[in-house]
Amino acid sequence: MPVVLLVHLFALSSTWLQAQCDEADRVLLCQEGDMVNDVVFDCGFSCFLSSDITACFAQCIGDGLPQMSQGCVSCFADQSTCVTNNCFFACAFGSEADCEACVAENCQSSFESCAGIVDLDLDGESNVCDCNDSDATVYPGAAGTGQGVDNNCDGVLAADEALCPLDLNGDLSVTVADVLSLLSEFGCASGCANDVSGDDQVTVSDLLVLLGGYGASC
Repeated sequence: MPVVLLVHLFALSSTWLQAQCDEADRVLLCQEGDMVNDVVFDCGFSCFLSSDITACFAQCIGDGLPQMSQGCVSCFADQSTCVTNNCFFACAFGSEADCEACVAENCQSSFESCAGIVDLDLDGESNVCDCNDSDATVYPGAAGTGQGVDNNCDGVLAADEALCPLDLNGDLSVTVADVLSLLSEFGCASGCANDVSGDDQVTVSDLLVLLGGYGASC
């Protein structure tokens, strides 16, 4: 492994170890990101004239996001203060792109360091929504690798992710239990967990594919 990459991984690991946002905070940021942004945005307008901007942000964000840990709230408060001090005119009077560029240049790095937001496996998805940040084949929207891993982080082992795609119940064999599982979803027209034929439906074609592998061990 190149020395540059080793240094990069060490720096990212150190950031993660001193993170102020915990796992519950990262789940909140992933699942309720728009709500968090709305609270932080509203606090920006409420606090920009305060005599103690950081304290105001901490109070406002903490009140708006009571489920967020105090450490993580402090990271957002510091970032909001940074944005107010460095990017107020760009964000208040410029375009959205101008605001984002200013925040990225002046405030994003310190915020991510404080919050422990990293991308250890360099797959382009940070550990906020990446359910396994040590595996570059696992991130939201990733294609299945057929290795028995939830590649796309949706909590479901899809057919293209399963080690044995015809083993619908995960007991490492294709039996009547898998047939019953498929029949329980028979007629599904989209987003089907038991779609083994790859047409995004559960129909007779799926039953025929499953029966073709009946009795196999995985």
